[in-house]
Amino acid sequence: MLGPRNERVFDPNASIVLVGCRGAGKRTLGFMGALHLRRRLVTEDHYFEKLTGISRGQFLLQHGKDLFARQDVEVFKRMLDSNRFGCVIECGMSSLSEEAQDALREYCRTNPVVYIHREREHIAALLDATDATALLKADEKHRECSNFEFYNLDDSATHCVGTSTAQTVPSKLLNVREDFTKFLDQITGRGATKAWLESPFSVVAIPPEFRSYSYTLRLRLSYLQEMDMALEEFEAAADCVEFIIDRWPSDVVEVVSKQVALLRRKLGLPIIYHVEETPRGQRRRAPEEKNPVDSDLLELGLRLGVEYLSLDLQRDESLIQRALRYKGRSKVIGNYWYMGFGAPPWHDDQHLENYRRAQSLGCDLIRMARFSTGDSPVEYLESFKKRVEQSIPSPRPPLVAYDFSVLGIRTPLQSKILSPVKHRDMDTDHDFLAIINTSKHSYGLEFQQFLLDPLEFYVTGSNVSWSLSPAMQNAAYEFSGMPHTFQAVTCSTLDRLTQICLSDTFGGASLTAPFKLAIMPQLKVKSHHATAIGAVNVVLPLRGKTNAILDHANSRNKAGAAQEFFGDNTDWSSIFTCLRRAISPRNYVQPSKTTGLVIGAGGMARAAIYALIQLGCRNIFIYNRTTERAREVAEHFNSWAKAQQGMVAMAKPAADGSQQPALEICRVIERLADPWPEGYQLPTMVISCVPATSLDGTPPADFVMPEGWLRSPTGGVVVELAYEPLITPLVAQMYAYRDKVNPSWVVVDGLEVVAEMAIEAFELMTGRMAPKRLMKEVCRRTWEQQQRGGGDGASGLVL
Repeated sequence: MLGPRNERVFDPNASIVLVGCRGAGKRTLGFMGALHLRRRLVTEDHYFEKLTGISRGQFLLQHGKDLFARQDVEVFKRMLDSNRFGCVIECGMSSLSEEAQDALREYCRTNPVVYIHREREHIAALLDATDATALLKADEKHRECSNFEFYNLDDSATHCVGTSTAQTVPSKLLNVREDFTKFLDQITGRGATKAWLESPFSVVAIPPEFRSYSYTLRLRLSYLQEMDMALEEFEAAADCVEFIIDRWPSDVVEVVSKQVALLRRKLGLPIIYHVEETPRGQRRRAPEEKNPVDSDLLELGLRLGVEYLSLDLQRDESLIQRALRYKGRSKVIGNYWYMGFGAPPWHDDQHLENYRRAQSLGCDLIRMARFSTGDSPVEYLESFKKRVEQSIPSPRPPLVAYDFSVLGIRTPLQSKILSPVKHRDMDTDHDFLAIINTSKHSYGLEFQQFLLDPLEFYVTGSNVSWSLSPAMQNAAYEFSGMPHTFQAVTCSTLDRLTQICLSDTFGGASLTAPFKLAIMPQLKVKSHHATAIGAVNVVLPLRGKTNAILDHANSRNKAGAAQEFFGDNTDWSSIFTCLRRAISPRNYVQPSKTTGLVIGAGGMARAAIYALIQLGCRNIFIYNRTTERAREVAEHFNSWAKAQQGMVAMAKPAADGSQQPALEICRVIERLADPWPEGYQLPTMVISCVPATSLDGTPPADFVMPEGWLRSPTGGVVVELAYEPLITPLVAQMYAYRDKVNPSWVVVDGLEVVAEMAIEAFELMTGRMAPKRLMKEVCRRTWEQQQRGGGDGASGLVL
């Protein structure tokens, strides 16, 4: 039997419509979505005024309620029809009318229509008390005329990162922006593809089912509602999280929607969404009750844009068909559970028939689990897997299969992908699959069985003796169950670096000066980012048995000879993360207006410029003591940008109608004494890439900003990459300026940046999620220990 047509896959450029109650955050999310997708934002209020020449309020006063209502609906329909592609459309309160909702239902056939909602108490606080109840009741109708929904969690990001010397408060709405842009990437299908093309070794580029080993953290709704742990404690506990709905509170839709939003924000992992038919410890439900309830809950998961839907193929056929019809971009895991005694053995033809049925239905993965009482030797399952490979031609859905008992799944683990695990401190009384195993224990077993190998990792350059990376990386290895080692090795020649890289146990290296540019010609493969920047800071061996990049990526954590290498650049993304975290909403990046300033012209300056470009900044100035080097860097990026379609805006046509040459995005400032260039806004993003101590040990020029360059009325962000000393002349200047002149400036110190670099290097080198909180804590603690020990660190740009 074939699966139904997928009714929720739309043209990649189809306009996205946002509907919801006043106060739900549609306008803010619409603005964020338009910037992220590089689309035009259409708002109902603006469109009404554009068509009628007057505002909605003025029209109501001039023409009365009845004519306004008719005009309002006509404008609404025309707004949808005239903007079917390339837009994000924010709907106002017109969407509460029946005619508008009929139009939206029809629009759902061709376009994503997203229902935005949030905590009812939050919305009620923003509305007039007399209107709140009626509006919130009417708002529920939006679920019936939309095909997706986004739960807009309140952004309570108030924690500080750093010590008393440098505290950076994440900017308001940062979490909301990250949540919503990930949601958009998922429902449009652009997320994983974009990541793979740009950096194929990044964690997000390879879905868990295509990794060499992957683990699923099982979290039940019943547990989440009663647990005494914070969700942050589950960080890096697995490769994805399986959210299991095993209870049905009266407000189950609200509870589930909010829980998915919390998991997405706090853990940052792909979500497998599972509705359990017969949960342990819960009342038994009759089919006429459970089938419609569970079918609605399955569709809710798809509307929320989860990465995976877990679908039991032994359930009612109408439930299965409905889920497959509305799967959208979510992947479906087709399940066959044999829970009790008498489960058919793996050599039974029933399992192969089940696999064929799941494949014909269009399932993206197939999961089979059977209860075992010792009647199924390991060889039976291995024989079944071989039957699948021999009987069913490629491409075929990945198979996840294992035996389990009252003690959990069989160990050693029978499946390499999506093996169920728990957090070490979890109570798992109601979970029959994740009773004992954790990802650390399970991954450690792969090394004990010699399926993976202990490797040696390095940070290397001419002056790395005080690097903080070894402490962070070794702590992360211990957390993840990997017996690797990481050490700092002083090295200044390519011959010596090559000698290190050719070792059979070489796992990867973080590079500092003088290798970031010099190593480029030696690399077989480079990421898109490294090529654009013209520099790398991470090198990995290519040990795949074929030339496929996925084969090389899945050969990480394995020893062996390697003659070719992959290079990537995490400097830029670390700076990008720190900038995005600190930028205030008042200083959001406007490509045609926002200005950035980069101090320096070395490898880190290149990464800083690229980070600004990726943020959308198109007016970047470079200052360097050696003007000629600054010009070389500017020319590199101007040439690169001109080759990118749409990267550089064209000037206005000349009087004769001819198009003028493309404008430059990078320009050089030759002297600190010069006034800020005329015609450009004062910088709101400043990145200092000058070492606190030069490589030859002589003091560099102490850089401070000319005060005239600091007069942005909205302040901005200063990122200092040096951390020895932590309070550089620039940092000291900015603290004083912030205290006395403009408190809107945010200062990001070098330890924040170096911790982000180490986190990204860990994920690139190992293919595992990094324990970010742990690595940041170790970074600060190790730096403080070095200060107490009298260390004077060689360079603030050392990882």
